[in-house]
Amino acid sequence: MLFRRTFSLICFLSVLLAGCATSPYEGDGKTQSDARLTAQMQAADKQVAASSGSRILFAGFAMNSLSKAFRHDVALAEKFVKSLDPNAVVFKLDNPAWGESAVWPYATAENMERVMAKLSALARPQDKVVILMATHGYIDTLSINFSEKHYPHINSKWLNYNLRGLKGTPTLLVLSACYSGSFINPLATPNRIILTAAAPDRSSFGCSFHSSNTYFVEALLNQPLTPGLNIKGLMENAKQKVNRLEVQMKLTPPSLPQFFVGRNMQSWANQPVTEWLSSAPTSQ
Repeated sequence: MLFRRTFSLICFLSVLLAGCATSPYEGDGKTQSDARLTAQMQAADKQVAASSGSRILFAGFAMNSLSKAFRHDVALAEKFVKSLDPNAVVFKLDNPAWGESAVWPYATAENMERVMAKLSALARPQDKVVILMATHGYIDTLSINFSEKHYPHINSKWLNYNLRGLKGTPTLLVLSACYSGSFINPLATPNRIILTAAAPDRSSFGCSFHSSNTYFVEALLNQPLTPGLNIKGLMENAKQKVNRLEVQMKLTPPSLPQFFVGRNMQSWANQPVTEWLSSAPTSQ
């Protein structure tokens, strides 16, 4: 309670002194956000027009302004993807935490819908789509919070509907949120690999306001890409690292990150990460 009162006072003073944004749907902040999203989409169109082979399309959504870790997760995921495909198509959206400047488009439901529609329009069967969503969560709930105000959350029905255009494209969906394992069953399709930070009934950790990254995304994406390491290996390494950290910090109950591989994605799951853009098949 003390934190919330302090945060509210700080944001109120920021409104007076620095024009702190209070809504993603009005004012100069929205105008600038719309321009940034348009710029990302135009850049994506140019990249796609200039490419011919397989490519990675990445979208990262830091949906909650109550922690800096979520934006850091998106930045780490972009770094990971760019290490595999320097020409990857990238979309980055966030609701910045207090003290952070707004440098990406806002992660509103409407903007995320636009990005997912764009991914569907750009993706080809030989491409790979990687989507990261980082936020606070609950059962079948991913929170959207802007300037300490909650907006209608998204759920598995919303995600399935907005991912429908990627039905024929290999898609890796990473959900870093408490209870995110609750999304696996309703989102499980043949063309998806789904990694979640927690079991359906468990919290995840590392999402406090000043955290560098959530524990799960740090463990998953900030590890050496040794020869032969595939998604399964990445996930197993991450699960072990998260478990060790939780034991060390006496965090209970354990988060138990979850892993799903669709029946058409077994080849991709076994393919070395460093060979994602090779001609190796991604389905069987």
